[in-house]
Amino acid sequence: MGSKNLRYIEAYDEMMRLRKSISILDMEILISSDQSYKNQLRMKREDLKERIGWLFLDCGEYVRGYALYLSLPWKTHGEQKYYGMSWALIQMKNYGEALRLLKKGIKRFPESSTLIITKGILYQKTCHEIDALQSFERALQLDPYNPYALYNKAFSLNLLGYYEEATSILQYLIERYPNEHDYLVEMGYSHFMTGYIEDACKYYRKAQKTGHKSGNMYCGLYCAYRHLGFQDEALYIAQEGLNEYPDEPAMYDNLGECYYERGWILDAKEILKEGVRKFPEDYGLRESLKKIEEETDDPDKWKKPPIGLIILLIMLLRRLKEKHAG
Repeated sequence: MGSKNLRYIEAYDEMMRLRKSISILDMEILISSDQSYKNQLRMKREDLKERIGWLFLDCGEYVRGYALYLSLPWKTHGEQKYYGMSWALIQMKNYGEALRLLKKGIKRFPESSTLIITKGILYQKTCHEIDALQSFERALQLDPYNPYALYNKAFSLNLLGYYEEATSILQYLIERYPNEHDYLVEMGYSHFMTGYIEDACKYYRKAQKTGHKSGNMYCGLYCAYRHLGFQDEALYIAQEGLNEYPDEPAMYDNLGECYYERGWILDAKEILKEGVRKFPEDYGLRESLKKIEEETDDPDKWKKPPIGLIILLIMLLRRLKEKHAG
């Protein structure tokens, strides 16, 4: 059973336990004659409902999560409502409504670093990196050591090309949370983009050893292995990455390149065609397939100067990273 499925099972089991607890609270509220005690029980019940709402969001049940957060009372759970509802909207790509809700929430709760960070993540996803960076810096003014704000600031700095500044933040985070895979993967990206490929590989491997799996990790490790000349390792990672993330266009690109470099032309074309069939709008896949078809039809292909490998890998890494931000 995959770790993702196991997480979902655990989450739904937790929901069942919370619902039973809510049923017990409802009964206590019904039979109690003490109004103050009733109010305490109602508050506890709403807290449990909020936990269920977050479990829905964590499992990808965004509509149900949104509906549950919407049912919470504004008076006692206003900040949580703004956060949960806006997060659900972001995941459903309803960015305009999410931004409207977050601005309204921040106006009511101007000291809420949680809402400000969420607005920064929304700006990341809509490719407004300067606005995102400003949001994270504002959150850090309110909560200077918030690891979530620090990580997302580093993420935005990397996307903007400020790799050294991002590295400094990530080093601080990794010293305090050495097994946090997101920090390790992001540090790998920073090192790759500044040309420290062996160090990048080291951080990607550390993330892998934690049991972490993500498109960014597979793509980063694949690019590092290719640049270092570890062809067998690159092929293995490309194959595993596609198996784990068949909905990531870059994974088809990776494996197609590996096959092509080994001279397995038909296999390379087939895997890229499969990717293009699945993602017809993906420009990178279509260009990769076109390049291979043109080169295999051109008898003078080997006379043409190839594009530098490092340039190709940087383009591939940035492509996947920007997709995950957006």
